[in-house]
This record gives sequence, structure tokens and C-alpha cells, in this order.
Amino acid sequence: MDDLVQKAQIFLDILTAARGKGAAGWSMEDLERAYGWARYFEQAYARIRSKPQIADRLDRRLKVLASTEASPLGHQQFSPQLLGDAEQFVDQALLQNSYLPPMLYSVVLRRCGQNLGSQNQLMKDAVAFSQLQSAVQLIGHMRELLHRDHSELFHSGPEVSDCCQGRGIQVQTDASLLLQFLRLHVVESAPTQRTRTSIGKKLQEIVVQQQGWETVLTALVLNVGTHGTTSDGPSIDGESNPICRFLLQWVLQTEHNRIVFQVPSSLLVKVAAVYFSFYKTYLSCLVEWGKDMVVTGHTQQDRTWRHRTGDDHYSFEELLSHVLSLLKGPLHVATATLKTLQSLPAPATSPLNRTIWEEILQTPEIISIIQEKNLQE
Repeated sequence: MDDLVQKAQIFLDILTAARGKGAAGWSMEDLERAYGWARYFEQAYARIRSKPQIADRLDRRLKVLASTEASPLGHQQFSPQLLGDAEQFVDQALLQNSYLPPMLYSVVLRRCGQNLGSQNQLMKDAVAFSQLQSAVQLIGHMRELLHRDHSELFHSGPEVSDCCQGRGIQVQTDASLLLQFLRLHVVESAPTQRTRTSIGKKLQEIVVQQQGWETVLTALVLNVGTHGTTSDGPSIDGESNPICRFLLQWVLQTEHNRIVFQVPSSLLVKVAAVYFSFYKTYLSCLVEWGKDMVVTGHTQQDRTWRHRTGDDHYSFEELLSHVLSLLKGPLHVATATLKTLQSLPAPATSPLNRTIWEEILQTPEIISIIQEKNLQE
């Protein structure tokens, strides 16, 4: 059994290449090797299909083997039944792979043409590909119409940026796809350490992309939206849902000091409103930010603040905007934020000077929010 599973890993790697860019450098020897392994597993399946216990054990081992983001099979399960039709699956993978060298593509076509079953499958694949292409075009058209209707419904005037609207739709689409990926590998697959490590690598690839962090945090919000919560405060902290739990833990354990500059504060507040541990991390980040702000100049009316590192991203105005977003958020977030900032001690070295938090809380925008929401007891 162990030997068969090890060989299945080799075949899984071959399928990965057969369905992607890995086939671009294939030679005739590589092609023959792929079909050789396919024939081997068809023969192996023929031997074990009459032995249900062995087949069940192999099925479980194969699911664990393929429960990573590297699985090349899409929605198909890496199972003994698939191995029983391994040559046909290799045919399908290669025929749909535009990276396969033209010479090898013609070899695969001739091979399919020599087999009546392969001919029938080729026709089915052609029909399926045509249907898929039509579906993709239809979805693209529907998405364009949705974008246009959304803009007309919620915005008016030439100043509205179409690219901003498209950006929001793209982030939500990517977040929905991420949730589907996590549901497949966290909920529907064996929760192995290998799976967690592989998903972590995938998430790391996402967050280094443009709008990556926004996609991950939007997924957290969308997943809560599908399972429900209350308006009285954070009713869950990811503990009741495995996807929330996994994604939240990964976010909190990942180095993301500059996440506040990569994600709109409105989205940070949405996540903080539901996940208390994220709220604590977010607020702690702002508190540490405030500790590093120093006065560089002052007049009778106000003072000029600057981060001790000189980084212009950490400006007084930017810090104020984050506090403002938290106070504009749900009541439980606004109340907790105000109490925390009011309780921060003043520096012992300058008891007569206002702290940066006292100065922020005395700005007209903050005072207006406090009075409007009746936050002050």
C-alpha cells in the first residue's frame, strides 16, 4: 500500500505538469512516461477493485495526498476510480493544455484517433470546452451589466470612478473564490499539517499581490455574512466555523504591521466588529503607533506630530482617520475604542502636555462623532 501511494505521488506530479505550464518543456520521453504510469495504475486498479477494504484504504490515502493547493484535478477527486481511467484522464489533460508543444499535441490527437473510446471522449471534451467558453463569455457579460447597474443605482455624476467600482467587484469575486478554496481544503479534506502549510503558502502568495490583504479580510467578512451574526457585538471569534478559525489565526500570526496602509479602514473596522481578537490587534497597532509619535513643532493653538522613524505613512492625519473609522463603526466597537483611548496614561515626563490621544479626541471630527452617537457617559 505504501509503495502504491508513493507511486501515486509521482503520478500526481505528472498530472500537475500535464494540466499546466510544466508540459511546455516536455519531450517524447516525458509523454511516454506519463502514459506508462497511467497504464500502470489502470492495471493496479484492476487488481484491487474486487477488494473493497483495500480500495477504501487507498481512497483515504489518496484524498490526503491530494488535499493541498497543488492538486491538479480541479473538482475531481484523486481516487482509485480515477486511476482506473488514468490514460483517459491524461488524454483530457493534455488535449486541454495550450502549453503542450505542437509536435506532442499532434501525437496525442493521433493517439485518441486510433481508439474509438478516445474518439468519443474527444468529441465530449470538444462539446464541454465549447459550453465552458460560452459560459465564461456569458458570465463576463453579466458581470459587466452588474457593474453598470451598480454604478447607476448607487452613484451619479461623472466624478464616479469606474475603476474603483470594478476594483470592489474584483476583490469580492477573489474573496468568494478564496472561500471556496478554503472550504474544499479545510472542511472537506483531511485537516493535516501538510494541508495547513500548503494553504498558508497560498495565502502568502495572495497577500503579496495587489489588493491581496483586502481579498483575505473580505473573505472573513463574507464568510461571517453567510453564517450570520448579531448587531450587539462580536458573537463569534472564528471558533464556531473552521474556515473563520483557520483564516483568522493565519491573519493574526502573520507579520502585517503595514496592513493598515494596504486595506481601507472601513474594511478593517468591519472585521474588527466581528472578530474580537482582530479588534484587539488592530487597536494595539494604533496604540503603538501613537507611542512613536513625537512633537516636532508647536504654536499656541496646535502642535505638529511626526513618527520617530520619519516614515510619512505614519502621520497624525492617518492615525486620526483610523480612530475616526473605529468611532464611526458599530456601537460596541466605538464604545470600546473610546474607553481604551481615554484610559491610556499620560507620559510621566510631560504631565502638563496633552498626549496625542487627548489631542485626537479633541479634534472637531471626533467630538462630533462622540456627541452624535452619545458615546460619552
